[in-house]
Amino acid sequence: MTANFEHYKIFYYVAKYKNLTRAANALVTSQPSVTYCMQNLENILGCKLFIRSRKGVTLTAEGEMLYSYVAPACQQLIQGEEKLRELLGEQHEYINVGATQMAMLSYLVASLKQFQEQYIQVKINIFNYNTPQTLNELKAGKIDLAIITTPFDHEQSLKVVKVKDFNSVLVGGPIYKEYEGRVVYLEEMGKLPLITMSENTTTFQFFQEFYRSCGLTMRPSIEVASMDLILPIILKNLGIGFVPEEFARPLVEKGEIVEINLYEQIPQRDICIVSDSKRPLSAAAKKLQCMLESRE
Repeated sequence: MTANFEHYKIFYYVAKYKNLTRAANALVTSQPSVTYCMQNLENILGCKLFIRSRKGVTLTAEGEMLYSYVAPACQQLIQGEEKLRELLGEQHEYINVGATQMAMLSYLVASLKQFQEQYIQVKINIFNYNTPQTLNELKAGKIDLAIITTPFDHEQSLKVVKVKDFNSVLVGGPIYKEYEGRVVYLEEMGKLPLITMSENTTTFQFFQEFYRSCGLTMRPSIEVASMDLILPIILKNLGIGFVPEEFARPLVEKGEIVEINLYEQIPQRDICIVSDSKRPLSAAAKKLQCMLESRE
């Protein structure tokens, strides 16, 4: 068995993004397929190309050497394909958007249908990260627009437009019905298991600061990687957690979960559109930015 161009193309994207999932997103395939292909390439070449870790992948010395040859070749082929499409009158534009899960579900998705109807020739690639990761991708020039939730720190070169505010509520499963209909202090909730986002997220930091402002220390029992995992765990009566009100309200009204009214007021948060003023946007990205920022 010998390596073919597909092997090297996938190798190029994995080495470029230093992350198997991001490479799979760029190639519009699955992460297991990318992993399998890279294992095949390493077997064919008889050496390790990557060192894998929780943070992603890094190139070995052999991988660095191979990438120095593969990258120019792949870049030339990609540019050649783009030029050919232009000659054939197929000028497709691409927009790379990074978004937190909350921002994507609560704001971005609602705007995409209108945009696609007006600009059917434009392809949109959406990458799901937490707020710090999304900002890093924007500053690195890997995405055109960031749609993220506050709080976050940013450089003056970044343009930030607040487009939507949202509130969070504390909810629990049916076994916590005793807390329904009365006001409780946050300190009293400390005896119950708390479900939060993972420590490296803005949401975790936001609620950690909320606890501190109340003179308390937040001690989660369960940490999850994404917002959509919190409610299923709460529904299984495994604890309480803070959830955006618009996601929790339908389940509260159905009686599937219980809203716990706190004496302390949870600060409001915002969804923001962020772009890098130092890097010009394509015409298509500008249109999407304008539509997102002006949406009522």
